Amino acid sequence: MYPLQPELSRHGFITTESYDHGVRCYLDSPTQGIRCLNVDGDSGRRRTAFAHALAHVLGADPVLYYEFGRDKPVPQIIRIQEGEEIIEEPPVEAFDRVLTEACAQSEAAQTVLILDQLHKTQFLNHIRLFEFLQTGVWRYSDVQFQANMFNLKVFLVSDEPLYHSLQKASFRLWVSDEFDPRKQLTASELGIDQENCPWLEPLQRLLNQLQLTPTIEEYQRLVFDIQQQVRNAHQLKVSLFGWLENLEYRQLEDEAIEPLLDEVLQAIQQSLEIQEEIEISGL
Repeated sequence: MYPLQPELSRHGFITTESYDHGVRCYLDSPTQGIRCLNVDGDSGRRRTAFAHALAHVLGADPVLYYEFGRDKPVPQIIRIQEGEEIIEEPPVEAFDRVLTEACAQSEAAQTVLILDQLHKTQFLNHIRLFEFLQTGVWRYSDVQFQANMFNLKVFLVSDEPLYHSLQKASFRLWVSDEFDPRKQLTASELGIDQENCPWLEPLQRLLNQLQLTPTIEEYQRLVFDIQQQVRNAHQLKVSLFGWLENLEYRQLEDEAIEPLLDEVLQAIQQSLEIQEEIEISGL
């Protein structure tokens, strides 16, 4: 399973960070309850993508997902006799259903339950989750269900801090938005000739201004476009927006980055001239 980076990438989460140590701590520490991971970090769906990818890397089948704030109980109308209607009690809430299913699935299989947007639910559910992590028993109405605490893992995603006791029962892992201006890939890491890519340094200055740290896969896609197709500012913007996940198009319309775009384009033109000279000298 380790290193995690290529495995996470295979399941759709691209990163330059290593989460090996954090995941080892989460998986290997002694516990008497259900293992719970609080996927913390920068806001957005990147945490959710990490949770899904990690669940699959861990070999969970099934992976159950529930997002708070989406489902609301709907009263059901039933007929008693012609012309008379009463409102039936609301059906079992979706939250209780997914916890019940997690208990049932964990009896025979490695199961991961992802609970997303936890900040949108009532505080009572934080308390219920804490009790569930401790005992492995989920209760609602007058019924209860027992989870296999060895097979079940719970991942929590919230924009706000968890209930104190719930956090104490969890291992917290920070998932970064990846921006770090100190991380600069070299030409050799990208598989290109240092002498033929004068545009790499101005490109990295542009990316720093945009507060982006592309993954190696994103860089490689940009490199291909720059070497084969990018010849003007519009094309450069299209490629940047097309390949870089956290880039907003309004950033590319900011006048402050125009000089940086020009530097990249001038360097691209320089690399084309260098390539032409190499081709001519090779005749």
